[in-house]
Amino acid sequence: MPEKNVNQNVRINIFRGPEESVYSASDQSLIRKVVRDKLLLKSMKPYHKAQVVVKHRPDGAPESLIAFLLRAHTYTADVAKVTLGAKYAIKNVKFDHVPTAREINVPAAIKLPPIIQPKVPVQFVFGTPVPEILTAKQCVETLYKLGVSLGYKCVKLLGPQANLANYKKYLSGHLLGFVNVGHGNTSGIAVADGFLSSSWFTGLKPKSLLPEVVYFNSCQTFNPPLLTAVVKAGRRTYVAGKVNLLIGPSEDVCKCFWAKILIPRFSERMGRALVACEGAKYPNPNSHGISGDTGKFKPIP
Repeated sequence: MPEKNVNQNVRINIFRGPEESVYSASDQSLIRKVVRDKLLLKSMKPYHKAQVVVKHRPDGAPESLIAFLLRAHTYTADVAKVTLGAKYAIKNVKFDHVPTAREINVPAAIKLPPIIQPKVPVQFVFGTPVPEILTAKQCVETLYKLGVSLGYKCVKLLGPQANLANYKKYLSGHLLGFVNVGHGNTSGIAVADGFLSSSWFTGLKPKSLLPEVVYFNSCQTFNPPLLTAVVKAGRRTYVAGKVNLLIGPSEDVCKCFWAKILIPRFSERMGRALVACEGAKYPNPNSHGISGDTGKFKPIP
């Protein structure tokens, strides 16, 4: 009996894409077959799920599909592109694809209820597009409870609420802190309905992120071009993964960091807190990076 492939049953989500396309059951079956046969089953890396955007020619025929492949054991988002012919025939497959702005401009797939938020301006946002990963959800829940207990006005974004529209709104909302737990790479982070890329940060006006401490618990996100774009957008402090971050231990570092800088009895400098938490909670040193203000987290007036 042939050995079962590790990615045989990986969930594949299909987004509508910029053309607002709605796919029939037969089209969805063909799209999933392409992703599974040409990408998932060809890889030795175990994946958690795949998120797919299909691009079309002016006549409506499929042109290509962009697949964001979220790994199972690290917060790494691999991106692949499959060039298509008629009836989803495969012309070319390219791994390690860097998506363009057109390829990641994905509208929300469903109408979501409004987020219940404080009547006063929000100060902290904690989100994860992958709450089905238990440690990701626990991290967000823990940080949300911590922030509220300390008197901050906080918002929690789980699953579908951790989408492009909400992330863009809050990241440019002059918060005190923004935390994302999820998959990423050097070009951006995967969210519930697409990919938030460095190009969006590059398009922001100077100081758009001030005075935020932005923490992306995501693989490879402390590297250009994303690192450069976040810095230019005016962050106060940026913390992120230099390398591929392990699911589980990386959340422990994140929780430890925020506890050390927010809880008054600790009140450690941010740079020292990150080093201490990584040393105590993570198996590999120098896996996280910090940029900008590394001093104490005292809310800027």
